[in-house]
Amino acid sequence: MKLSFQNAKFLKTAVKPEHFPDFGTTPEIAVVGRSNVGKSTLLNHLFKSKNLVKTSSTPGKTQAINFFSLDGTAIFADLPGYGYAKVPILERKKWGELIESYLSTKPNMILFLMDIRRTPNPDDVQMLQWIEASGIPAILVLTKVDKVKRGERAKQTKNIVDRLNNLPYVHYSTVKNEGRNQLIHQICEVLN
Repeated sequence: MKLSFQNAKFLKTAVKPEHFPDFGTTPEIAVVGRSNVGKSTLLNHLFKSKNLVKTSSTPGKTQAINFFSLDGTAIFADLPGYGYAKVPILERKKWGELIESYLSTKPNMILFLMDIRRTPNPDDVQMLQWIEASGIPAILVLTKVDKVKRGERAKQTKNIVDRLNNLPYVHYSTVKNEGRNQLIHQICEVLN
């Protein structure tokens, strides 16, 4: 499958599983990660759009699943971040249930984002275990690589990848325009 990553458009927001759209056989790609890891920023960069996907510096702003169509040939689902967010525990529990419901029924692939400056925490490990048990192909996207020096990048990459069972990975920086082509190539390979 060849995707141009040029013609993206917003489709729908789902706050409950019954709101999930049916896209038939169109492949769906779930974008998951901790709050404030850069999911929305990455999607805007991938789509070559500045404001299609709403971004915020406040963790927990994405409180629903937002669906985007790419070239009419793939769907991207921007999921709420897990982990820290300044919202009540009950609200975070609802997000967790929404995420689990979507991931257990819908995607053909998962982009699992991690900030390269962080160490995998129990939430990250739990997400990885869920991904492995599901059998859904996944790509680890190490975000914000512009914020670490080259030597630190190699050390942090090894630290993360070793803990996350050597998932295929891509270094990504929207600031330095790094990783986009490599990630697109990997997505297309998985979808083929």
